[in-house]
Amino acid sequence: MIKKIAIIGAGGRMGTWFSKYFSLRKGTTLILYDINAYSLKGSANTTVCEDLVHCVDRADLVMVCVPISEVPHIIQECATKMKPGAILVEISSIKNRSYKELKRVPNHVKPLCIHPMFGPAAPSLNLMKIILIPVRNATNELRILKELFEGSVVSIIHDAKTHDRIMSIILGLTYFTNLVFASFVSKQDYQSLKQFSGTTFRIQSLLCTSILLDEPDLILALLSQNSTVQKQIRKYLFEAKKLERLLSGHNQFKMKLTLEKLKSFYQEQQSLELSYTQMYRIISYLNKSDGGLN
Repeated sequence: MIKKIAIIGAGGRMGTWFSKYFSLRKGTTLILYDINAYSLKGSANTTVCEDLVHCVDRADLVMVCVPISEVPHIIQECATKMKPGAILVEISSIKNRSYKELKRVPNHVKPLCIHPMFGPAAPSLNLMKIILIPVRNATNELRILKELFEGSVVSIIHDAKTHDRIMSIILGLTYFTNLVFASFVSKQDYQSLKQFSGTTFRIQSLLCTSILLDEPDLILALLSQNSTVQKQIRKYLFEAKKLERLLSGHNQFKMKLTLEKLKSFYQEQQSLELSYTQMYRIISYLNKSDGGLN
């Protein structure tokens, strides 16, 4: 039974989220550690440690919530100090190096490699997606994951390389596209654009400004530490250049053909009418919310 949970990097945004989540778990004691210990506060069921060893050696589960570049080193430090049967969880967005380190942990430690596909603003875990990358025993690791995060939607990617390739588009290319958009728009009269914008610009602005809340180190890591991202960016820019050539060459026939092909492809994948409806649901919510873009 998991009674003592240690969170390494508990002062960070995701560390804070998981600390709050596990603090609601009945019968659980939290042991928190962060390099900036002043950011942490103890309570009746929470202990703040100033030493990593004392944080992990008593824990039934250790969750690593540190910056991507630090994950392999922290895994090494934790694994050798953990008690037999304890679970070591890492949640980074890039798995290549961290996965290799989890493969090397001593046999008395149970590794769990997951990727929460949500950010620290998520109001709850309900229906939030978590990806599992099995390390040793997929069946046991899936069981542990479902017990820890009841209510989440679990998907499995069977190796770290495939995970990182998929994330190079889902995260890397998406961040790159929004950063380019944000950079361009920042050089325009942004207040006028907001004042007169319709639904499309409003949604795109919401996306590009929201990712800027992430720590710069995280954004840089997503774009530079995943070896596949640069390749995807080059492909993306190639596609952009092709469209630009069609427009600048006034080739309306080929441009219409391209649009029809895109429409046909996505219509086979999902209902475009549903996508359109969902976009207006988001806009409707923003109109009712004080936090909406106006």
